[in-house]
Amino acid sequence: MGMTPDEFFWAFVLGNYKDYRDYPGSVRRAFNVAVSASHLADHYFTYSKKHNPSVVSDYEKIGDFIEHLINETDGLFRDIRSVSNVYKHLYTDSSSRSSIHSSISSTGAIEEMNISGEDVEIKMLEEHWYPETEDDRFKSKVVYTRKDGQTIEFLSVIERVIDYWNKLIR
Repeated sequence: MGMTPDEFFWAFVLGNYKDYRDYPGSVRRAFNVAVSASHLADHYFTYSKKHNPSVVSDYEKIGDFIEHLINETDGLFRDIRSVSNVYKHLYTDSSSRSSIHSSISSTGAIEEMNISGEDVEIKMLEEHWYPETEDDRFKSKVVYTRKDGQTIEFLSVIERVIDYWNKLIR
């Protein structure tokens, strides 16, 4: 039967979320939790179509289900999906065809990312540093900037999306 959406949620989404919560300034960990939270939509839809069609009978195709998730999270799932897709479509200099569209050689070089394209809502993803205490120690948080210029803290968005998934799956 394969991995259920519940198993995927517990193994990947919550596992990556815990890793991110341990270091909320890590862009890499933010990407990982965004990718797993985004992929859960695909897994949930496909698995349900096969094993429990009534759960997704209101949605003819995955795009309809994605729109439902976006609406249910006040648009925040679109941000998570955009972050995930930026990660997935980040081309490196591994081939001459891809290199003409690449300005960096690897994901390790990313501190700030400008994102463009009609279907991507995220404009920039970066780390911000802010004072943790009055003794001048700092900690970081991941924030992203939408195309409309709004800057949003990633942690609050992923928490809301994970909360929604948790309720949907149970």
